[in-house]
Amino acid sequence: MTFSVIRSSLAAMTLLAGGMAVAAPALEQSLPSPGLYRLDSASTSSMPAPAPANRVDTRVDGANGDIVRRERVGAGDSGEKVYEGKGPVTHCIRPRRISDALYSSAVALASCPDQSSQVGADGVLVHTANCPAGVVTLTIRRIDKVTWEYDTVSATRASDPAADLAWMRPVLEREAAEGKTAQARARAAQQLLDLPRLQRELAEKQVKVNVEFSKALRNAKTPREAEAVRAAMAKSGESVATQARQRVRWTRIGNSCAVNPGG
Repeated sequence: MTFSVIRSSLAAMTLLAGGMAVAAPALEQSLPSPGLYRLDSASTSSMPAPAPANRVDTRVDGANGDIVRRERVGAGDSGEKVYEGKGPVTHCIRPRRISDALYSSAVALASCPDQSSQVGADGVLVHTANCPAGVVTLTIRRIDKVTWEYDTVSATRASDPAADLAWMRPVLEREAAEGKTAQARARAAQQLLDLPRLQRELAEKQVKVNVEFSKALRNAKTPREAEAVRAAMAKSGESVATQARQRVRWTRIGNSCAVNPGG
């Protein structure tokens, strides 16, 4: 696992029921009704700077779980790689459980101090979370009688990498304890165990970078060269700002969450 994996979890964040400012009736009318849903998703994450810029595109077929992934780093392009799924990707919404319709990753926003929601006249729900590490906006719209679209856009702020990791600790602790599935809890627990190592590696990398900068500063032949090195040093401790977007189409496939749901 890499540091970018932890930061990319922001892309999956949705909204926290406890932070909703919208009245429950209005909220319920905007969300999928109880039943079983197939989830088809497409996501893009990118780090535009510093070079080499990179972008990762991922599609998940909810019918069988197949994953299509493409990575582009600088001038390199992996092309589309297909990974066989382990079965349908589904999610159950139980009666009178709004949190099910907001999805399990809602727990990740528990520490965001600034959240707001609104439902437009067209029934579209927009929730914005202004988190310490970035901003997440979720838009939920109904496509037809059995289909909804969840459109999540997130952008992390460029800041001290160690601070980013420190902010992720309470998020991962909560997900490890309260994640909806055993897999989600196990993944968060593993990321939590990896945090000290990742922080140490980041610190060691920064030390090496500082040594190289010091050498470049000593070898600068003109005041302009020295100033350019100092400017680069000022930015070297900042993490890369990331941008991500995930669109998930929820298609109702049954009125119950049984293995063979009735239509």
